[in-house]
Amino acid sequence: MAATAAILAVSLPLVASPATASTTASPTNASTTVDLVELYELKTPIGGYFYTTSAAERESAIRDHGFGPAGVQAARYISRTTFSGSVGLHRLRAVDRASYILALPQEAATLAGSGTFVDEGVLGYVDEDGQFDPPRLPTGERLATVWRISDAGVWRAVNTRTMDQYCYEMTPPWHLDGILTSAWALEGA
Repeated sequence: MAATAAILAVSLPLVASPATASTTASPTNASTTVDLVELYELKTPIGGYFYTTSAAERESAIRDHGFGPAGVQAARYISRTTFSGSVGLHRLRAVDRASYILALPQEAATLAGSGTFVDEGVLGYVDEDGQFDPPRLPTGERLATVWRISDAGVWRAVNTRTMDQYCYEMTPPWHLDGILTSAWALEGA
């Protein structure tokens, strides 16, 4: 129990994260291209999942707080900068345990307002409707659906293959919360 209390006291700051944005980026203040950054997924010591776009924050979580690899999960990328039609992808921490959830702005505000989550800010930006077709995407990447699944106060953002495995093949199955957003993934992921 003491270890859990110590983990709960840890609030990892977002390292080199983009500025918080809660609304859709307008065409006048947004880029026409995306600046992709990897979205890392780690497992917390209590079995929750943690997300960051900062390699330094990822290394600190592993080295200093006992977080570890989440297992086989397709790499996902989000934009470091806003682009026309983008929204901020927020990371929220449950107030009673080291468990994190990703949410779009409206849901993030609702969850933080409930007092059960703390909004730790925007990790990066995603296409609000999944229809963004930038003129220059890095080779070998495409937009892919990101699903949110849950199990007893643990949330995970996963690709379609992992969602199928956890929600339809595992016993007992995880709960399918629905589509979270679209993100860029390597072809074949």
